[in-house]
Amino acid sequence: MQPTVRTPIDLERDLLAATNFDAAFVRFQELVTAKSGKPFSSFKDGLAAVWESYKPRLREHALSKLSADSWNSADISTGSILDRTIEAIEIQDAGKNLTNNLVFWQNRYGHANRDHRAMLEAQSNPSLRNSLEQALFDHFRTDRPEAESFEQVAELTGRKYPLIAYLFFLRDSARYMPIQPTGFDRAFQALGIDFSTLRHCDWSNYETYNAILQGLRPRIAKASNLSNVRLVDAHSFCWIYSTLLKQELEGSLLPKPGASGTGHVIGGRQKSIIAMRYSVEDTAKNSNGQRVERVVKNKDLRMTSSQLEEHIVALLDLQDNKCALTGISLQFHGDGADPNLLPSVDRIDSNGHYETGNLQIVCRFINFWKTNSDNDEFKRLLMLVRGEEH
Repeated sequence: MQPTVRTPIDLERDLLAATNFDAAFVRFQELVTAKSGKPFSSFKDGLAAVWESYKPRLREHALSKLSADSWNSADISTGSILDRTIEAIEIQDAGKNLTNNLVFWQNRYGHANRDHRAMLEAQSNPSLRNSLEQALFDHFRTDRPEAESFEQVAELTGRKYPLIAYLFFLRDSARYMPIQPTGFDRAFQALGIDFSTLRHCDWSNYETYNAILQGLRPRIAKASNLSNVRLVDAHSFCWIYSTLLKQELEGSLLPKPGASGTGHVIGGRQKSIIAMRYSVEDTAKNSNGQRVERVVKNKDLRMTSSQLEEHIVALLDLQDNKCALTGISLQFHGDGADPNLLPSVDRIDSNGHYETGNLQIVCRFINFWKTNSDNDEFKRLLMLVRGEEH
């Protein structure tokens, strides 16, 4: 069964009807306080200003390099449009304290991984250069429908989502925002928004993404008692939240020395609990009838994120922090931990769902060995390995 396709309006309506935003905002405040020593108050000061105030300045700097207003149709195929676009992407100006981190353009992990790889290669490929410059000219200088422009640039650049979103951000920052799929999916999941951008680089997905950010604006304004929250502020809110959640999981969410905030540094057990929750949520999200290399069975998550985390804690306590199938003492995230002995959530009935009564905590290597085996049969085989009848 294919998932229901919802329009941007549908998703924005769902978002506005969501009931967990206030709880998510409280969590956001806890994380900001843990990191900076004081809670979020506005996008013009504190952690938000330090981390996110560069984006409007970066855009203005990029637009000055792009100079799209000076383009004319005679420039197409000359290379000048491509050169200016690349300059507007490859921004690293120490004097202005500006680095473009909205696009992965630096040659850090090999040319093949750069978002604007196609643009660089087009400089010496006349056919590709002509096609790209025509697409860029249409994007910045004509009234071509956004959907057509998105798809044309996407096809020519290998569907590099951050690159295409950046070009739309330069075109109109009142309507379009940059994107980093993994990070924003993490934030949406924490906010209870059933929407994914990873590996979904198309116009419909991007339109919905921006609609969600628009829908967040009044929710953020109300929760933070701010009179005006821009689209770029909603974007910053999600990115800050996502980054802090990631740092919490990694154990790097440290308050400033001497800070008196209410945040806390989580221990290895809590890191493992959070990691297990993320793993279950990702597995459930990626298995619900989606076609990847094959069609996989549905594995529904039949509880909220907070209920899942509470249930994991209860199971660990019940099992005395030991593997349910072997009795081996579990290890938790931290220096020196054996990855094979980290805890993992296992479905007792592999044909069942992630729900109360069907979950147990096992060593990671046991979960890997068991895969979709029958639970009782797997226990019998373990006893045979031990040389015991069962």
